[in-house]
Amino acid sequence: MNIFDRDTLYDAISVGTPVEGEYLKGLDLSGLDLGCANLRGSDLTKTNLTCTNLQESHMERTKLDEVFFRNTNLSGSHLTEVTLKDVDLSSCVLSRITLMNSHLIRVIITDRDLQKANLDGATFLHCTLKNLDMSGSKLHKTKFLFCLLENCVLNNCDLTEASFGLSYLARTTMNKSILTLTSFAGSMVEEIQIRESLLDRVDMTLLQARTLDITGSKQHGLIIERAKVQGLIK
Repeated sequence: MNIFDRDTLYDAISVGTPVEGEYLKGLDLSGLDLGCANLRGSDLTKTNLTCTNLQESHMERTKLDEVFFRNTNLSGSHLTEVTLKDVDLSSCVLSRITLMNSHLIRVIITDRDLQKANLDGATFLHCTLKNLDMSGSKLHKTKFLFCLLENCVLNNCDLTEASFGLSYLARTTMNKSILTLTSFAGSMVEEIQIRESLLDRVDMTLLQARTLDITGSKQHGLIIERAKVQGLIK
């Protein structure tokens, strides 16, 4: 049972009251300014967050099943250990977002600024990611599995132990980035730049590549078993 409604929740957050572990299921929070809200561990299932300002909010371990996101401001918000499933975040503000150890399943994100995001340990599964600027983001142990990455910028990123397994990458750059123990096993890449980067023990097993530019990159211990590369530039 909800102890908060739209108005009482807004009043509590406006004066800095933590709203942790609360049952907020089904509330219409559209258009509210909930910037810097503390909603850790709360149940936001089926809430309407259309045009809601959640900038710099703390939403660690919240339940976000069937949440309606549209023009939601999530800039600088903390969404550690959450699950997002079957949602389109393309209209949302996502700069500097934290999604550490979170799971994104069949999520669509297009034409967004994701610079300096913290995606360490996150798993993207069957996601569509297009025209994203992820420069300077933290991608340590991030997994992109069965994903489409098209026209994305991952320059100056830490991709240590990241995985792009069985994904398709097109016209994407990873220049001046750290790729240590990064995996492209079974992936397909087309017109990819990894210039002036560190390629240390990168797994390219079964990689199928067309036009791969690694100009100026330092290479050590690459695993290229049964890889097929056409148009290698180095």
